[in-house]
Amino acid sequence: MRTITRQFKLAALFLVFAAWAVPFSGHSQNFPPLTFVINDSAATAGYYFMSPYTNTAPFNYDRVHLILDRFGRVVFYRIFPTGGNLNATIDFQLQPDGRMSYFNINRGKFFLMDSTFTDVDSISCVHGFETDQHDFQVLPGNHYLLFGKEMRIMNLTAYHWFGINHTLAGGANAEVTGVVVQEFDESKALVWEWKGHDHYQFGDVDQAWLSTPNKVDWTHANAVERDQDGNILLSLRHFNEITKINHETGNILWRLGGKANQFSFPNDTIRFTGQHDIRRVSDTSVSLFDNGQYTHPRTARGLEYALDENNKIANLVWEYIYDSSMYSIACGNHQYIENDNHLVDFGFNGTGFPWMVVVKPDKTRVLEVYLPSGFISYRAFNYINLPWQLHRPAIACQKNGDSYFLVAEPGHTQYLWSTGAATSSIPITSTGEYWVAVPYGKGYIRSEYLAVTDITHPCLPTGVPAGGIPKDFSLTCVPNPASDKIKIMYNLADKASVVVSLVTVMGTKIVEVRQDFLPAGSHETTIDVSSIPRGTCLLSVMVDNALIARKVILLKTH
Repeated sequence: MRTITRQFKLAALFLVFAAWAVPFSGHSQNFPPLTFVINDSAATAGYYFMSPYTNTAPFNYDRVHLILDRFGRVVFYRIFPTGGNLNATIDFQLQPDGRMSYFNINRGKFFLMDSTFTDVDSISCVHGFETDQHDFQVLPGNHYLLFGKEMRIMNLTAYHWFGINHTLAGGANAEVTGVVVQEFDESKALVWEWKGHDHYQFGDVDQAWLSTPNKVDWTHANAVERDQDGNILLSLRHFNEITKINHETGNILWRLGGKANQFSFPNDTIRFTGQHDIRRVSDTSVSLFDNGQYTHPRTARGLEYALDENNKIANLVWEYIYDSSMYSIACGNHQYIENDNHLVDFGFNGTGFPWMVVVKPDKTRVLEVYLPSGFISYRAFNYINLPWQLHRPAIACQKNGDSYFLVAEPGHTQYLWSTGAATSSIPITSTGEYWVAVPYGKGYIRSEYLAVTDITHPCLPTGVPAGGIPKDFSLTCVPNPASDKIKIMYNLADKASVVVSLVTVMGTKIVEVRQDFLPAGSHETTIDVSSIPRGTCLLSVMVDNALIARKVILLKTH
C-alpha cells in the first residue's frame, strides 16, 4: 500500500476530498479519515468546525478539533491525545462574541478560546451540579447559558417501564437525574436557575428510553436556547419534547412534542423523537434535528416549524430527509447557514450513510461528508465569515542553483510539511499539492495549499488549485445504477492525459484505467463492475490536473 503524504485531494464539479492520517516525526496528525463529496463547489463557502470521535475501541485516532475550508481542506487542527476517552472533547464551535468554545469531558467544564486559539476562560455549573456537556450558549452582554444534572431519589415501583421489554418495575430508591438550567452574568455570577424536577412529572418520560430501574437518565436535556422574547427553549431528548420556560417566573409556557404535547401538527404526522438542537431561526419559526429513532418509520430529519404559540399550532415548513431508511441513534444538529443553505449533522448513524450534508433550501445537495464506521459527530458548524483573521504561514518558492525549494516564513518553533519533512524549507521533487503547518495557540495552523504542476518550472504555477472544469468537457456514465458494466463517455477540447477510476466513498481505489495523451475529441472507457460489491462508489475522471466525479450506484442481480 503506497503512502499518502497529502491530506486532501482536490476535485472539481462533483468534488471529492479524501483525508488520511499523516504521521510526522515527533508529532501526529492522527485524524479520523474524512471524505468530502462536493456536488456544487460554487455553493460551499466559509469554514467548517467539527470534532469527530468514537466512543468504542479500538481508538485508532486521536480526538481532534478541525477547521476546514469550503473544500474540506484542513486550515486549523488541535489534537487531544486520548489513549481511549481520556481528555475527550466535544462541541467545538464559534460563539457570537467571537470566542470559540468546547467541552472537556474529563475536566467537566466548557472552555473558551480567543482568536489565537488559546484557552482564556472556562465555566461550569455551580451548587454542586455536574455540568452537562450537551450545550453552552454565550448570550448578549456576555451572559452564559448552560445546564447541569440534578439527581434526586424517587420511588419508581409504580412504573413498570424498565428492562429490555420495558416491563420491569422501577426501584424503590431510584437515582433519577433531571435537568437544571443555569444562567451566569459577565462576571460568572449565577443570576437564574431552573430545575426540571420541580416542573415535570416522572411519567412525562417516554419509556422507550428507559433501561436500568435504579439509575435513571430521566430528562436527558441536549439543547438550550434564549428565545427572542427572552424566555428559554429547552430540548429534552427522553421526553421527545421542546419546553418553553418563562424566564421571569420559571413557569412552563408551552410544551411541544412528547406525551404532554400541547400543539397540533396539521402537516406532520410523523412527530419528532430523540430530537436535538432546538434553535430560533425567525420571528415565527424554530428549527431542530429529529433523530427519528422512535418515529414510525424511523427516519432522521432536519426540520423547521412555524409556531403559532397562541393557538398552539406547529406547521412543518421545511423538512430534509437524506434517506427514509436512515435514522440517528444520538447527537446531531441542524444549522441555518448565513448563505441560506442548511447543514444537517446526522450524529451517530448507520454505516454507508454520510455523517453530514449541506443542502440548499430546495434540498439540492451541496456536499456530503463521510466518516469511518463507529464515528460520531456531536455537532458541526459552517461559518461563512470569521470575526478575526487566521494568520496562516506564508510559503515562498525559491531557486538555489539548479534546485527549487519551498520556504516557510521564519519565526516558528516547528514546521510540519505535507511531505513529512520537519524543516523550514523543503526541495521540490515532484508535482502535487504542498502545505506546511506551524504551531498556533493550542494547535496548528496550515498554510494555503500550493500546487506544483510543472516540475521543470515549479515556481511559476505555484498556487491554490483552481479546480476548474476543462473547457467544453462533458461526462456521461451509463447505465447508472449498474450491475454488469459501465460505459464512461467524455470529450476533450485539447490533448490531455486521462485517468478513469472507481473509488469507495472513503477514498479506497477499486479500479483504475490510465490513458496518456489522448487526442481532442470524444472518448469512452468500459469498466466491468460485476465483481464489485453493491453500494455507492465514486467514478472519477482526472483530466490533467482537474478531477471530475460522479456517484455510481452498483446493484447485484444474482
